[in-house]
Amino acid sequence: MNALTRQWAVNLGLLILAGGLVMLGLLGPSQEPPVIPSLLEVSPTEIKHIEVLRPDQETIAFTQQEGRWWMTAPNSGPANPILINQLLQEATLHCPRRYLGRELDLKALSLDPPRLRLRFDSQEIRFGATAPTDGLRYVQTGAMVHLCPDRLYRLLTSAAASFLAPPIESWQSLAPKSQ
Repeated sequence: MNALTRQWAVNLGLLILAGGLVMLGLLGPSQEPPVIPSLLEVSPTEIKHIEVLRPDQETIAFTQQEGRWWMTAPNSGPANPILINQLLQEATLHCPRRYLGRELDLKALSLDPPRLRLRFDSQEIRFGATAPTDGLRYVQTGAMVHLCPDRLYRLLTSAAASFLAPPIESWQSLAPKSQ
């Protein structure tokens, strides 16, 4: 058997193997991926009150009135809708790694007491430390501790005034001037 014939035989064998794997994937038992529940069992459209409880900083509170969000503490005024939407999306976040809180050392994870609490109406997300290996943050909802992307912690610890909507005059100053 020469080298060319041998190469053809190897290629044909690999083709048959690949075809068999494709058929196995298509015809094999299909399993639905497990459904990962969101952090809170609430739709962002149902939320009417948000509180950010921050140790060593003032509490920030928002209330929805007539379809618009208003900051009620520590300042009052219209809330920045972009930042409020980011907060509301946290309620629907899906974090695949989760553990029973009673099986973990909550003090070591900075969840007892938490570094920060984000409350949507009566439901609460407690923020703890970040995991040293991948930078995911430990968050607790009820009895479960989740490892989630750290998207909001810096925002939630920033100055309260940053949550206010910019005044309309500043928007007008950004508009192009016609001559």
